[in-house]
Amino acid sequence: MGPINKLIKLIIVLPVSGLLACGSKTTKKTEPVNPDSASTQTAVKKKQDGKQTHVAQMTFVEYLEDGDYSQLLARQGDSTSVFINEKDTTRSLNRGDNIKITWKNGTITLPGDNDAEVPARLLVSLKKTVDGPVSGFRKTYAKKLKYTWSTDEQYTSTYLDKLYLLTEYYLAKTQNPLLQIAIKNREEITYSIESRERDGRSYKVIGIAPVGPNGSNIVQWLFIDEEQNNLYEYDLPEDKLVLFK
Repeated sequence: MGPINKLIKLIIVLPVSGLLACGSKTTKKTEPVNPDSASTQTAVKKKQDGKQTHVAQMTFVEYLEDGDYSQLLARQGDSTSVFINEKDTTRSLNRGDNIKITWKNGTITLPGDNDAEVPARLLVSLKKTVDGPVSGFRKTYAKKLKYTWSTDEQYTSTYLDKLYLLTEYYLAKTQNPLLQIAIKNREEITYSIESRERDGRSYKVIGIAPVGPNGSNIVQWLFIDEEQNNLYEYDLPEDKLVLFK
């Protein structure tokens, strides 16, 4: 296992950002791209304080706050990069926002590992350039989602917030016509949280239901594979999972 993978294993304890008791039993793993890899959208700026700074247009994914270092994840194409985040203190970005991000390649120290230093991308600055789907959804829907879960399950507030943000991200991009109508009419939307096994894998499952005059009925199931960091729509007629991006 390379040093940067050790960093992610140490820092990422729970699977996207921000509600109770003990933590989730699952761990989300995110593989960062090589800090030295080339990108057609990435430019190298002149040296600053003896070190080169890099700038790129990326898509914000999430903040990770549960480790020894605050981190920010951003995507460029199919690659996800991890940045040590001591600059973005507002935590105001939403998933899918387009950002201009500037960083330096440096090192950080891993506590409890003989103070080993490992390569890391150190955030210098960032700026949102275009609102993403979640930012737009919050402006148009302008309501909070409600959710429930089994009393057999115990989750941290951070983990519940993460599931909330994933569900919100799905609703911001959904093509489900029943959900689109509910969002347009600003109807109350609720979702349930449960754990399931499918084809030998463990998933967190979200059941989304608009609330109407006759109660709520689930109109869309989402499956979250936290080991692979993937979100799936459940296709009921075909009984299959469809990757959602």
